[in-house]
Amino acid sequence: MSVRPGFIRAVSILPALFIGLWAVDDVAAQETTENRQPTITDVLQQIEKNGNFSINAAMADIDIANARRDAAMAGLYPRLTLSVAGRAFRPSPYVYRNERREIFGDLEVIQPLYDFGKTSSAIEAANRDTAAAADLLISARNAVLIEGMALFFDLHASELEMRSFYEAHSSAYVRWERSKESLKLGQSSPIDVAEALTLVEQTRLDYYRERNRNVALRLRLEELTGHFIEEELISPPKPPLTSPPDLDRQKFSETVALKNPGLMSLIKQAEAKGILRDGVGNRPNIEAYGTVGKTSRKLRRRNDYAIGARLSWPIFDGGINQSRRSQLAAEESRINAAIGHKRSQLRVQANEALLEVQNSYQQVVAARAKLDYAGRNLLRRQQLYQQDRVADLGRAMIENTAAEAGVVRATGIYLLDLARISVLLGDSPAKALEANFLTSLNEQSGGPVEQYTPKSGSGFGQTDQDKINRKTE
Repeated sequence: MSVRPGFIRAVSILPALFIGLWAVDDVAAQETTENRQPTITDVLQQIEKNGNFSINAAMADIDIANARRDAAMAGLYPRLTLSVAGRAFRPSPYVYRNERREIFGDLEVIQPLYDFGKTSSAIEAANRDTAAAADLLISARNAVLIEGMALFFDLHASELEMRSFYEAHSSAYVRWERSKESLKLGQSSPIDVAEALTLVEQTRLDYYRERNRNVALRLRLEELTGHFIEEELISPPKPPLTSPPDLDRQKFSETVALKNPGLMSLIKQAEAKGILRDGVGNRPNIEAYGTVGKTSRKLRRRNDYAIGARLSWPIFDGGINQSRRSQLAAEESRINAAIGHKRSQLRVQANEALLEVQNSYQQVVAARAKLDYAGRNLLRRQQLYQQDRVADLGRAMIENTAAEAGVVRATGIYLLDLARISVLLGDSPAKALEANFLTSLNEQSGGPVEQYTPKSGSGFGQTDQDKINRKTE
């Protein structure tokens, strides 16, 4: 049975028709969900509102620190004590009254006057612990927001990559059908058909794997935001069109050392330990008191009330306070060591962050150049197909979709690098999405610094892109 060329041509056009229908569906979906499509700003707000176990844990640390501060401040307020007791006794034979039972009670109020810095040290240390916990909350929140940003961009890229894998699978399926038809005509061998089928199943596996990864990304992002994510994300973030300015890395590192919340938290923790250590000692307490008593016995020398002041001084405690001071000093030394290590880490991270921004922007430029080539190649292939010079669109459509995914992924990497710079400074990752983010940092750091950079221009998107720059005789 012979197969007419028209049938083969009809089969070869199936991928193009499928992609065309998909594009039409995209336009319709965009018209109906344009107002509901979440942006990166929406996602960050939803994550911050929804919270996370790490954010909740940091908030619990703040509550603990606040409770310690309240407990320390309670030492400044008066204490009221009520005691009631009853007893049975045998009176002395020389006592006139023959009473054998008694119920007595007293009410005492004590107002601390001065304890030579013990209470004030505990309050100040608790305030430092509260501030340190607040800095840790900033770090925990920013870590979750960074994860949400990465998921958002990765999910957008996955949408396009999944489409690219499906296009590859459709193309492989058409080739397999052609090989079977050629086998019937005696123009191919069973080995060719088996080879084509192998490509069909491999592309199917690639699509399944990407589809599963897409589902995992979607579920995690829904868990962070607390909102259902649309079945298909159709509004990927736009790539940057201007190169980032060069910042003075030394000044930026110094700014990070002054603002990083993780480092600030460690410094405040060390200060809290030092303040507590200074407040430990065998120091006297001075307090005012007043008592009101009542008893069922009829006594001549009975005080209805008494007021006064007293001093108590624990002169020797067996070395408990000295041990406490040694423990706090050791804890302070350990935190100071962590501070030194953190400073060294931040210096490296600050320099790497500025360099990575330049790398990620170049990745965006390279991805845009690849998409430009893929688009031109697809257009040329379509023209040849319309002129009956080729039987199908080949890999041009697949490569074009994959190039679109590459631009989205490169854009996400670039914005994430900006967000990491913002996080190093203790700001929200959302601040990195502002148009003048790096420009404002450049102004704060004293303007650009003279450092070696490759020759600019002569690249994609430059004014001299299509010009010949080499000198000719």
